[in-house]
Amino acid sequence: MAEGNIEYNDLISVIIPTFNDKKFLPECLQSIYNQTYKNLQIILVDDGSTDKTSSICDNWAKNDQRIQVIHKDRGGVSAARNAGLHVAKGTYISFVDADDYLDSHFYEKMLRAAKENNGDVVVCFERLIDKKGNTRISIWHEMNRVGNNIAFIKEFLAQANPASAVIWNKLYRAEFIKGITFTRGNFLESMLFNVEVGCRKGTFVWIKDRLYYHRVDDNSDLNPMGQKRIVATVRTMAKSVDIYDSHKPGYELMCQIKTKALWKLEQSYSYCLNNGWIEEGRKVKDIYMRNYDNWKGNIVGTANRMKLWFIRLMPTIFFLKKKQNSD
Repeated sequence: MAEGNIEYNDLISVIIPTFNDKKFLPECLQSIYNQTYKNLQIILVDDGSTDKTSSICDNWAKNDQRIQVIHKDRGGVSAARNAGLHVAKGTYISFVDADDYLDSHFYEKMLRAAKENNGDVVVCFERLIDKKGNTRISIWHEMNRVGNNIAFIKEFLAQANPASAVIWNKLYRAEFIKGITFTRGNFLESMLFNVEVGCRKGTFVWIKDRLYYHRVDDNSDLNPMGQKRIVATVRTMAKSVDIYDSHKPGYELMCQIKTKALWKLEQSYSYCLNNGWIEEGRKVKDIYMRNYDNWKGNIVGTANRMKLWFIRLMPTIFFLKKKQNSD
C-alpha cells in the first residue's frame, strides 16, 4: 500500500485506553484518521467510562472499519493497555493517550525509521500542551541517532530524561516486546514497561521530529513530582533499578545507574522538605535509606560515596546545610 512516498505496508496496532475522555477523544481520533500512513489497526479500550466516551468510540467505529472497540469494566489504564495488547495483530505496536494527538506524519516517519534502521523501538520527541492549550517544547535536545538497549536504559535511568520513560512517543516492534505487559496499580507503569523493554538486546532509533502532542497536567507522566505522586514516583524509580539489575547488566553501568538513582532520591527528599511535605518526605527518606544500604557498594566516586553516606547518616542536617548554601 504505497501512498505518495510511503513504501511500506506493515500493519501498526494503535492502542488507545480511554476513560471519560469525551472532551479530547474526538481530537485524538481525528489526528489518527488524518495519518498519511493508513494501514492501522485502531484499538479503543473503553475502560468503564460513565460519560459519552463509549458512544464516541462506537460512532467512530461505525465510520472506520479499522477501529475495534473493547468495552470493559473499570480496571485502570494498565489493564486497558493489556487488553489492547491481547488483540493487537500488527507488526508494530503504538500506544496513544486519549487526551493527546499526533502529527499527521507520525506513523509514516516512525515506521520509515524502523524499517531503514532495522529498529526494534523508535523514539520521537514531543510537544507539550498546557491547560490553556498553549504548546511548548521540552528541554531535551533532539537528534537522529541509533543505539542499543544500553543507550536506551542510560537515557532514562542514568540521565533521568522523563520523555524516555514514557510509551506514547514510541513505536515498538511487536515481536520484540512479546510477553511484556503493564503492571497494574502503578501510575508509572510505562516506566516499568520500558525497563523490561530495555533489558532486551535490540536496536533503538531516535528521530528528532516532534510528532506527538502531549497534554501536561497534574496527572501527566511528565509531571511525577506532585505531592500525591512523589512517593510512588521514587518507589517506581527504585523498583526500575532493581528490575534492570536482576538482568545482570555490566557492573560499571549498574554503578552509574545506582549512583544517579540515589541522588534522584535525595533530590526528591529535598523537594518534599522544600514544599513542607513532611509525611511524604519521611517516606521518601525511608526509601532512600533502604536502597542506600542495598546499593552502597556500587556508588561511583569518592565524593559521591562520602556525600551519600552523610545523607544516610543525617539526612535532615544535609538538607539544612544544602538549603543554607543555596540561600
